[in-house]
Amino acid sequence: MPAQPASRVPDEAHQPPDERLWCPRCNTDQHLLVDSIQSHYPPAPNRVDVSYQCVECRYTYEQLASVQRVAAILNRPSSSQGVLQFGGQFLHCGNPMKTRSCELRRIQAPLALKPGAPLRLYEVYINTRVLGCTCGFRMEIPD
Repeated sequence: MPAQPASRVPDEAHQPPDERLWCPRCNTDQHLLVDSIQSHYPPAPNRVDVSYQCVECRYTYEQLASVQRVAAILNRPSSSQGVLQFGGQFLHCGNPMKTRSCELRRIQAPLALKPGAPLRLYEVYINTRVLGCTCGFRMEIPD
């Protein structure tokens, strides 16, 4: 039996449809804010995993999208994106934020294991990084 010929359909034809970033509750893309962009696994040409939210109705969405669809939202002149996570980097004012310091934070919470039992104080220690932007904006994230 002869071998089957290789597919002559370009790889792009095997990609999932490129749906636009959209809020179905508001039925618009006018209130979208991109939160993070990650590379897709397995790699897909010109595609990224994007997480975004609608600031009008406060819903969050995630989807596979083309770089062009994401750029259409990010490049709006009136768009104030805040902090954007792009892979392992955090961007503010269009610039990558840099680590300013590392901290050890303690979080405490009272907990009663049974109703009526005395409260016990539990605590957790977390390593964090303080990131700073050239504009002076700072934020702290778990390390």
